[in-house]
Amino acid sequence: MNISDIESFRGLIKSRDINTLDLLKKSSSTKFFEDATRFTKAILKNLTIESEDYLKSEYFDISILQDMTVYVRTDLNLETEDKIKATHRLFLLNKDSNKKDQIISRQSLIFNSKNIDKSLKINLNNSNGIYSAFRDLVRKEDCDQMSHMNVQYYFGKHADAIKCLFNKINSFSTDKIDYKILNERCIFSREVHPNSVLEIVFKVKSIENNELLLFSKVYSIDHENVSAYFETSISFKLNENIKKIILDLFSSNCSTFLNELEFSNLRPLTDNRPPQNYSRDAFISCKSAVNTWDLDHKGVASSQFKIGCVSDAATHLFTFCGADFNWRNEHDIGSAALDYSVRYFKDAPLGMAVTMHTNFTKLGNKSLKFIHHMVDDGTGDVIMDIEIVAVLFDLKKRKSLVVPEDFRVTASKLLIDC
Repeated sequence: MNISDIESFRGLIKSRDINTLDLLKKSSSTKFFEDATRFTKAILKNLTIESEDYLKSEYFDISILQDMTVYVRTDLNLETEDKIKATHRLFLLNKDSNKKDQIISRQSLIFNSKNIDKSLKINLNNSNGIYSAFRDLVRKEDCDQMSHMNVQYYFGKHADAIKCLFNKINSFSTDKIDYKILNERCIFSREVHPNSVLEIVFKVKSIENNELLLFSKVYSIDHENVSAYFETSISFKLNENIKKIILDLFSSNCSTFLNELEFSNLRPLTDNRPPQNYSRDAFISCKSAVNTWDLDHKGVASSQFKIGCVSDAATHLFTFCGADFNWRNEHDIGSAALDYSVRYFKDAPLGMAVTMHTNFTKLGNKSLKFIHHMVDDGTGDVIMDIEIVAVLFDLKKRKSLVVPEDFRVTASKLLIDC
């Protein structure tokens, strides 16, 4: 069994990965390889790896900047009947046209196993019309008290995938694109847990009038199902050269672990969208401020920060309605967001204080629909709004619950017409 050039990691360089000489820290390089190893073991589905022996690592001095794309290519070679040699190579995606990607470091190790099937194969698909932008794993710190990856990390990883996509587009162009995410719709399908391995794959829905509309899937490779579906509207200055680069990129053959290669429109939103202006009688569900660790590649509050505020706001909202920590723990009750629809209006720069103003827009038998407005405390401007469909559910039976009457009575006081 010899398999070459499996992409086992793709992500972004963070500020913590760079030393004072603008080189990648060896500890970060090692961490990328650890993630690539976990990814590789996950795709070797029928193989039980009993131990690992590290052979050697090599590091090369390559100048690097924050938010550049790095990726790992892995070769697998059958050494003996119970040993597989894995060789990882970490590459830096070129940021200038007509330049090759540079190798930053290399690592080799041995997977020790028993009864290796020499015909063992990895389930990779090849297709055009898509672009695989991101491969990573779910970390323990990405997960909430129910051991599910929290919604802010879906949006955070998705934002990183979009940045990886535009890094790739910019690598072909002398005109660098400055893009802005206008709105995002996310429908959650299956939970993912710590150490799950993920791939984010894009497809172009439309590209016109300075706007790119993308479909995307967050795919759980180890569970072989789609965890979440996104539809994202992105604005930037479009010209014929950039349009051709994007269409050529998506027309090229692409390897992916995704097993659902068809992309379709997300189910339509029901009911009218609430207005951009928040209700003066809204519930104050969260107060926060933008810190240095909350900034994205543009130096403003990231989508992960904003959705993190949303996650906190939902906990405060549900607590106000009676579904507090003690009640949830006593009855083993959890909550889950099924559908998020976000509109971004303004940036939130470093130091801005923000408040979430929340109302319910619909109270169903089991489902709840509510809207958060994130507001700049200094000016009263709405930074974003997000409409959410959620449920309470029994953690043991894994079934949604009828909304308790006491919860419904309190929630109805926050109900607004749309």
